[in-house]
This record gives sequence, structure tokens and C-alpha cells, in this order.
Amino acid sequence: MGPVRRLAMLASTVGLAASSSSCFAVTNLDRFEQNGASSSNFNDLRLTVRGMTSHVSELFEYRIVDSTNTLQSRGQIFPLGGPDATMFAPGAVPKQNGPFTLDFYADHDNSGNYDRDEKNGTGDHSWRIPLTDALLDDKGAFVVTFDHNTSFSVLTSPAPPREIGAPAVVHLTNMATFVGKRVQLRIADASSKRVVVLYRVPVLGTATYDVTVPGMIEGGVTYTVEIYTDDGATPPGSVRVFRVTKASVPAGLDLSFDPIAAGPSAEVTDVASP
Repeated sequence: MGPVRRLAMLASTVGLAASSSSCFAVTNLDRFEQNGASSSNFNDLRLTVRGMTSHVSELFEYRIVDSTNTLQSRGQIFPLGGPDATMFAPGAVPKQNGPFTLDFYADHDNSGNYDRDEKNGTGDHSWRIPLTDALLDDKGAFVVTFDHNTSFSVLTSPAPPREIGAPAVVHLTNMATFVGKRVQLRIADASSKRVVVLYRVPVLGTATYDVTVPGMIEGGVTYTVEIYTDDGATPPGSVRVFRVTKASVPAGLDLSFDPIAAGPSAEVTDVASP
């Protein structure tokens, strides 16, 4: 993660924290009405974190890790933007290769990735929750509500999880209309609709923004990329979603998105909550 983007996003966090009306940018889920797209082979994930006051300006990441210690889905919010946040990833948890754990951390030392020295009790704040059947709701989604605590886990124990592939890179351009709004991306296998990447910017600070999420793209797969924007107005007609598809290559997925060039045909309404 480049220092320029980190500085820009940290600056935008100051404005976010200064206005209580900006809380919509992280927590408001009622603006989207569609359910997830899980199938008989996958379960959705809805993760809510609360009381994360000491991590508002930091990168937050969650990971779904299977029994072979392989990443199956990965989501990031940078910066977290508020003490509470909810993320929804349709089909993020396969029904094979369980049991699964939900690993997540706040980048407390601002290094740009996960690191924790458990011996000295320093580095990132990280937690691990087993995804058991007790967490499934009546729609087959894993629903996790986490209240901040200091009972940390080491996410590299017994070994660092294996990534399944190459990076996802999305270049957002001509986004001036959406500056000051929340922007979220979800990247899913176009065939199974399984979300492998989620990325959220609580308040977009610039009209050009690059997103890079490592390790989650398999070569030769067609992916659906959904770009959400929301300015928090009432009624929620300000929610806009664009959908594009692209096939990956061995080096990963590299997509440029321009809402002006994409045109009306790329804008959709059949979307799941963010």
C-alpha cells in the first residue's frame, strides 16, 4: 500500500471522525434490499465489529481460512472509518474443506500488512473465531458480531495462511462525482458468485484511486466486479452500483473502471447489501 494513498486516506479519516453524520459510510445496511447470492455449495458471511475506537484510522482486514490453512476470501477496509462496521460477503465460505476460521486484524503499527510479535505483545491487534454451525442464521449465513477486546490471536500460527493465487488490482478513474462518498468493491467468481475479495473506502478522497488486494485471484477465471457508491442521502436513491466482468490471467486480475466510459449499461440494481 503506497504512502501517498495512506496519507490521503488518513487525512480523510479526520473529517469522517469529526462528523457523526458520516457514520452511514460504514454501518448503514438498510440502503440495500437484496439478499446474498449463496448457493448449496457456499455460505454467506456477515461480520460486524463494534467498539473499535482505537482502530478507526487503521487498515482492517478479515480472512476466511480453511482446514488446509488456505485463504478462501479476504476483505479490507481502509481506513476502518468508525468504531463500528459491518461487512457482507456472499458465498465467502465454501462448504468443503472445513472447519473454517474467521481471522481478522487491525493494522495497529501501520505497516500495511499483518505482523504481530506475541512474545513482546507488539504489532497488530488480531483475533480468530471458529466458524461453527452455531453462528449460522436461518438463511445459511455465518453471522458474527465481535466486540473489541484484548484477547489477541496470532494469525500466523501454526503457519502463515496460503494465498490461492495472484493480486486483484482495480484502477478507479473519473470518480469525481463520488468524492466524499463511500466506495466498496466486491470481486466474485462469475460462475459461482463466490466473493473472494471485498474492499471498502469509507470516504473517497480523490477522483483516481487504485485498489490492490493480494493473493486471491486464480488464473483463467472470469470474475464479476461490483463497485458500490453511497452518499448517505435520504431516501436511499443515492446508492449506485456498477457491475463489470473480466477474465483473469496468471498474473492476476487487472481492471480499470471509469463510470463515465462504462455508461448506463454497467449500472445495476440487483445487488446484495454491502
